[in-house]
Amino acid sequence: MEKFIRGALEEEDDLEKVLKKAFLDADKALHTHLSYFNNASFLTAGTTATVAMLRDGIELVVGSVGDSRAMLCRKGRANKLTKDHTPDRKDERHRIQRFGGFVTWNSVGQANVNGRLAMTRSIGDFHLKSSGVIAEPDTQRLTVQHANDSFLALTTDGINFLLSDQEICDMVNQCQDPTEAADIIAQQALQYGSEDNSTIIIVPLGAWGKHQSSTIVYSMSRNFVSSGRWA
Repeated sequence: MEKFIRGALEEEDDLEKVLKKAFLDADKALHTHLSYFNNASFLTAGTTATVAMLRDGIELVVGSVGDSRAMLCRKGRANKLTKDHTPDRKDERHRIQRFGGFVTWNSVGQANVNGRLAMTRSIGDFHLKSSGVIAEPDTQRLTVQHANDSFLALTTDGINFLLSDQEICDMVNQCQDPTEAADIIAQQALQYGSEDNSTIIIVPLGAWGKHQSSTIVYSMSRNFVSSGRWA
């Protein structure tokens, strides 16, 4: 992805357009690579993607496909910067149907494209491109307020499914070090029973450490090991 972002930056200054081009270029490159193996099953591979670009320390642009997320903690409150691309969304479902695809719901109520994929946008999943699954990202641009913004977090669904954005915001704000915070969040998701990829990237901003909450009175690093989500 970095390669395609660098290439797009040589042609375009608008970071939202840069991300859209980079996502589509990455999708095309993956198709070319997988087609080389002449195995149709390889073309079913796919991934979510959430990318954040920060220019001059102020201009923040986020692009995403799928259900990985970006969240900005501002004044101690979680601000979601992405929307999950799932068949539950009416606008996404309508696109799938316009392309001739269909949406089914499994026994636990999860919607799937053609009964196979829980996302409506992704890089890859070429077997479903003709059914309306696309690689074009949604993008959002905002100005970082370093006096109020403590961090940016990028997370995968293995974390999002079990921890709310505000829970992540509160937990991270108790930590002195971003690396420690990322480890605590990932470990907490595993303790809660996460069975999917549990990855988090934390980018500290100007208000890092400023918005610690007094409502969390336990030591996370000591007590998370013995905690249980459903206890």
